[in-house]
Amino acid sequence: MDNLVCREAAPADVSDILTVRNAIFPPLSEEQWHRTEPAMTCSLAYMDGEPVGAIPLDQRDFQVAPGAVVTTAFENAVGTREDMRSKGIGAAMICAAKDFLADRCDMLMVYRGGERTNGYNFYVKSGHRDLLYLRTALWQPEETSSPGAVLPVEDLHNEEDAVYNAFHATYAAYGGFPPRYPGYWRFALSRMIYDVLPQETLYARYPAEGPLQAYVIAGLRTNQDNADLTVLDAASLTGPEAMAKAFLTLGAEAHRRERRVSLFMSSEHPWRALSRQLGFVEGPRQMMVMGQTIRPQQLFTKTCLHPELLDDLRIKVWTPTDDYVLHEGAKVTREITIEAKDEYLIRLLNRRLNLQAAVESDLVTIQNAEAQDITRLSQSLPYAPWAYLHLDYV
Repeated sequence: MDNLVCREAAPADVSDILTVRNAIFPPLSEEQWHRTEPAMTCSLAYMDGEPVGAIPLDQRDFQVAPGAVVTTAFENAVGTREDMRSKGIGAAMICAAKDFLADRCDMLMVYRGGERTNGYNFYVKSGHRDLLYLRTALWQPEETSSPGAVLPVEDLHNEEDAVYNAFHATYAAYGGFPPRYPGYWRFALSRMIYDVLPQETLYARYPAEGPLQAYVIAGLRTNQDNADLTVLDAASLTGPEAMAKAFLTLGAEAHRRERRVSLFMSSEHPWRALSRQLGFVEGPRQMMVMGQTIRPQQLFTKTCLHPELLDDLRIKVWTPTDDYVLHEGAKVTREITIEAKDEYLIRLLNRRLNLQAAVESDLVTIQNAEAQDITRLSQSLPYAPWAYLHLDYV
């Protein structure tokens, strides 16, 4: 592979990106690609000057816990030319991406399914680890009157301040999504994914008129026969009762159209109990949020809740693949070393691991640590529940 070159794509390389990408995935035009810049970049592979691989990278902020926002690049539409597969080109593009993103991103991330597939195993071999597991819950609504209204998407955009308030009321204690702001929904629904997977967007609000109490945003694929109504986002300002009425509003519309409703669900999702009461039936886990650390020290700085508790410590890390100094306190008197498999370390840095329980169950060991050190570390990196919203899919 001496003739393989992997690098970040330049603006003039868009036709090369799309030559690879459009041979594998639903096609994009150059105009559609340019609409995504500069947030979307790409790791591009050339063999003897010919484009043979591409990993588009959507650069986005990502909330791992309340108040803890990191910079990420989400891989999407990953592929190599058919005759060049299984030659290490994908791994080389990942390595190149980690290099050219090192000054601006803390994490590589991807939404991925199929734990027994070659695609999933490619990510594991390249250093990615699972951070959240999702299952699809399906609901076949019965005929019922609608307590709210299903409105065009422009009505959603006209009241994004109220939508934001409802979202914040529901997900204020959660991570697992890009930070929200008024205007985010218009931005998200204009992204590239909706060019390649076009949909009709439905905005179910409760009540039909007056101040917003709850909403469900759903998408219906227009290029797929008998598609489900897929919940993209759902939140309530006033709690489960209003949320149930917003879901029933969508359910009435789904029944009218003779469609099921699907919802990506994790064990921590705030509406899991409600969805079961409504009749959603969960399947096996189907999709994961995966990640790989690029800048662990910066990641730690952004996700550490109480750095002042660790001022006297130098914290080192040892995994089967790496070792480094994670944190250097301002008044170091002692050194400790966190020893863990890569999957536990990345969970810890993303606030997805109960450290105290992991130490007690021998999943993580901390060399030279006293009991108070483990307590302080647990307080500084407390576990955060994550909620996935399909609106964020890329």
